[in-house]
Amino acid sequence: MSAYYPIYLRLENKRCLVVGGGEVAQRKVLTLLEYGAQVSVLSPCLSPKLRELAARGTIEWLERSYRAGDAEGFFLLIGATDDRRLHERLAAEAQKYGLLVNIVDVPELCNFIVPAVVRRGDLSIAVSTGGKSPALAKKIRRRLEGEFGPEYGRFLELMGEWRREVIRKVPDIRQRKAIFERMVDSDLLQLLKNGDQEGFRRRVRELTG
Repeated sequence: MSAYYPIYLRLENKRCLVVGGGEVAQRKVLTLLEYGAQVSVLSPCLSPKLRELAARGTIEWLERSYRAGDAEGFFLLIGATDDRRLHERLAAEAQKYGLLVNIVDVPELCNFIVPAVVRRGDLSIAVSTGGKSPALAKKIRRRLEGEFGPEYGRFLELMGEWRREVIRKVPDIRQRKAIFERMVDSDLLQLLKNGDQEGFRRRVRELTG
């Protein structure tokens, strides 16, 4: 199998279909919702949590088994059942309609796989083993979670504000770049981690001139 091309997708308002209604499907649905997708779940039965989401109108529940053509019109398809034959049908239909498809734990039927992810605000670190060892990807993710704390998310929020301000005030591109690099290489993250707000503000003034 050829290597996967790393990519981040914008799923906001994209129609996504999850086939399956158990705990695995539930995890996939919750993740899709977190990224703003419009989620439909096709399954004769649902987990209690998915039933709750359907009752609130957060997801669409198609209360039946999969039929040929059900995937048409969707952007992304996830198969999360224990039925290998159904998964093969889903993969074939995804290819027919040109969809992104992920069949849980069957990488040979997927045209994309989902990495283990560490999220700290706008910082997102993805770890993939090409589908060969999700357990190893999770182990590495846990290690990264210890190394990259919540201060990174706050730092990026502030960097977004500073970046606009520096671009407005500093016309020289090389000078801007030097400022941004000084900020990233400084002790600002440690000050945030320590909760030293006064030291943090003072350091920002020093770094930005």
